[in-house]
Amino acid sequence: MEEIIRPKPVLREIYLMQNPALGAALIWRFTEGYAPKGQGQLPTMLLLFIVLPILFHEQLRNAAITTNPSSGLRVFAGKFKSEQEILFGIQGRMLKLRDVSLASISIAIQSNLISLNTSDAHVESLRPKAPADLQKKTADMMKAAQKLGHWCKTLTLQEVQAILRIKL
Repeated sequence: MEEIIRPKPVLREIYLMQNPALGAALIWRFTEGYAPKGQGQLPTMLLLFIVLPILFHEQLRNAAITTNPSSGLRVFAGKFKSEQEILFGIQGRMLKLRDVSLASISIAIQSNLISLNTSDAHVESLRPKAPADLQKKTADMMKAAQKLGHWCKTLTLQEVQAILRIKL
């Protein structure tokens, strides 16, 4: 009889959370939150590299989920006043998740969720509506990604970097 080898629950959770297909969906929702239906100023590709390090980190993800859409990135970051190391950790996670972010961007482009203008590196959402029949955890992450995009659109790239303590 053949034995089926399954990943340990902890490794399975890591894979599910750092899955490039999930990352593609989150990047798409970020892009849609930033420029709904491709209207207005489009996000630069550089901004896409903040999505996964924030939403694949439990404390940051929970803070994004529980922050009101109208509050903004400063209020989100302000939730970590007593835990600044969490914000400072985004930069390291950006580097560690760079390959996953690139794979996610590639999947999003190939799936026609986003398009990339190669002349100016701006990204456009190609589909406005998210699927309705998602598991709660995934739906919450998608909403958080869209909020994150919405928050970033009102700020300059330099302001986003200063607020999140990162360098793009």
